[in-house]
Amino acid sequence: MDVEYAVGEMRTLLGFFVLMGVVYGAEVAAWVAGREPVAEGLRLEKGTGDVWQLEESEGAWSVRVEPHRDYYTRAGLELRVEKRGTGRQWVVVEFWDRGYGLLGMAPGVSEWRQWGVARVNSGKVRRAVFQYDAGVPERLRMEGADWVRAVRVVDEQPALEQAPLVEPALKFARHSERVSSVAGDSTSPDKVEEALAGIRNQAPLVRALGFNGVETYVRWGYVERQRGVYDWSYYDAILEEIEKHGLQWFPMLLAGSGYALPRWLHDGKDNFGFVCLEHGVTHDTQSIFQPFQAEYARKFIQEFGKRYGKRKSLLGVRLGPSGDYGEAQYPAKGPGYGFKESHTHIGYWAGDALAVKAFRAWVAEKYGDAGKVNAAWGTRYKSLAEVKTFLPVTAASRRMRVDFADWYFGAMSDWCEKWAVWAREAMPGVQIHQSSGGWGPVEIGTDYSYQARSMKAVKGGMRLTNEGDDYADNFTITRMATSAARFYGIELGFEPGGYGSKRGVMARLYNAVTNGAVHLFYYLGNLTGNDHAIEAWLRQGRLLDERARPVVEVAALYPDAALKLDDEVVRYRWGSILYSAARTMRETLDFDFASEQMIVDGALERYKVLVLLWGAVVEKPALEKIDAWVRGGGTVVFAPRPRGNPVTVEGDGSIAARWLKGDTGKGRVVAWRGDLVPTREYGEFVRELLLEMPAVDGRVKAALRMEKPETVYWSVLENGKTVLLNFGPREARVQLADGRMVRLGDFAVGVE
Repeated sequence: MDVEYAVGEMRTLLGFFVLMGVVYGAEVAAWVAGREPVAEGLRLEKGTGDVWQLEESEGAWSVRVEPHRDYYTRAGLELRVEKRGTGRQWVVVEFWDRGYGLLGMAPGVSEWRQWGVARVNSGKVRRAVFQYDAGVPERLRMEGADWVRAVRVVDEQPALEQAPLVEPALKFARHSERVSSVAGDSTSPDKVEEALAGIRNQAPLVRALGFNGVETYVRWGYVERQRGVYDWSYYDAILEEIEKHGLQWFPMLLAGSGYALPRWLHDGKDNFGFVCLEHGVTHDTQSIFQPFQAEYARKFIQEFGKRYGKRKSLLGVRLGPSGDYGEAQYPAKGPGYGFKESHTHIGYWAGDALAVKAFRAWVAEKYGDAGKVNAAWGTRYKSLAEVKTFLPVTAASRRMRVDFADWYFGAMSDWCEKWAVWAREAMPGVQIHQSSGGWGPVEIGTDYSYQARSMKAVKGGMRLTNEGDDYADNFTITRMATSAARFYGIELGFEPGGYGSKRGVMARLYNAVTNGAVHLFYYLGNLTGNDHAIEAWLRQGRLLDERARPVVEVAALYPDAALKLDDEVVRYRWGSILYSAARTMRETLDFDFASEQMIVDGALERYKVLVLLWGAVVEKPALEKIDAWVRGGGTVVFAPRPRGNPVTVEGDGSIAARWLKGDTGKGRVVAWRGDLVPTREYGEFVRELLLEMPAVDGRVKAALRMEKPETVYWSVLENGKTVLLNFGPREARVQLADGRMVRLGDFAVGVE
């Protein structure tokens, strides 16, 4: 070993020990990078698929970890600890803070047992610390640290550092609500230190990536632990910690969900959960048919508004009126009180006496007496007292089944509207979003049209909580809500239903940009849980400034009545014929969904063509509106196979019969006789139809003429831009109508 090399190694070790801030005697094991690494009781190994090498930079050695090539995993370092102990020990990681990410150890430790884990591209040498109370495990896996200089195990607490606050990597010219999760929730209001540590650990990265807000849940049970006494100290501490990091708060208010309840309610006489209609089992989520719920929910919202409504650091509020996790829907699969397992599933939650009473009152208001009910439903009730809730599949007629679905949807819509009104009363100047989840099944009870219209009345918005990792799927399950939001004129926001990789990060960015969304939420794990998402976000996140409403010439009928008559059509969304047809047609053109309520409210005036993808049964007022629109010059395309021609719920097919005889006024009706599924030929037919129509926007025609792979989607925006998404793992080439060639990287967005 030459003298120069030996001196360099000594400097490396000396610098390492000085940076650790602890005496040498506290060291149990250590690994230090170098031309020949120092390994004393700790070794670095390569896991499956991991690639790393030693590199020298700025006179010091580091392990450089190469990102994994796939979109779903993180590269890392395998650590074998050969010298261990049984008492409290700390793993100290020294790293160059280059790039962005979140260091993690497996087996992991709680948030308040780790420090400095955010990589924020400060360019400094920093340390992350992980505390193990019963000794460091023999095998560890470390992910998220790309330039590791040293790892050591010590048995005396080292100096602890927080990640520095740096200037955001992305800055935006237009206001938007860019919100991320942080580990800012704990399992008990008595464990606030865990929530604060989660914010401390993760907020520096959230800020560095260009987000301006963080979300935590505000649970009723954490603030009214004693009936009538509100204690906001837990959330005071949460907000103070958020403010320390230069971020704003976008909380979700939860009152009815099972895990948000205070003990005094759960254990007392006022506990009145939803009752499953199929099995008669009660769920902890509180029934919206219990009058007391309105009393406590309104009071909870009022008290929150008094406490935080005027705080400048309040970016906005998301409402949590019901559902598993606060969504504006009935229970589907969420936890019960204390996050315990509970009887829950997608089904009908109207089996309790108060739900029966509410349904009977709704029927009485609509029909007046049992005779009229029997005439409409085909039943034999002797009096209205015999009317009760029932499983829709047992309905005696179409009208009976549709009526039950209308009531079931309407009850949840009314409840959510009350929450919106109470929130606006409590917080006059605050951005409010309804939490609109699900994907359309009757059992879930989310009426996107009604929710959009009701949020318009309070100058609020909707945050959709149902996106995933695939763009075509996201389009189909969010387009009904986004179409309604744009028609009724409210703000839009998007949230994933859970997991997301680079694919989902880009798909969701594209969906936000091409719908003019003001709000975009990511779980931090969507960005940090793989090796590609952060880089993709940093490269293209500023596209939020390009967002605008799309120019859409085609609407597909959202077949509300048909869906109410057949649970299976959308209950299993990936197997849904409606959504399968919509996904395939989206490969050819951009289109909206138009619900029957939207059509009655005049939405068809925005479109040139109405396409029926699935479902032939339409409520009479909506079908009459479609007919009037056709006679005024609109074009309808429908596929009579396999469901037949459009009819009303009562079976009246006279309007379609007139259409097929050529009685269409100034408009046109085309019966497509080809295969509906797969829908590619159907989509191509609609494409050619649009190209022939003089009134279709020229920019839309240009987009229709481009030559592209099926993995590339387009949307023409009102700001004059055409936005493309390549949702494929390889580069895509697109030839525009003017002859120019555009290249798009894998899962990338382009603007023309």
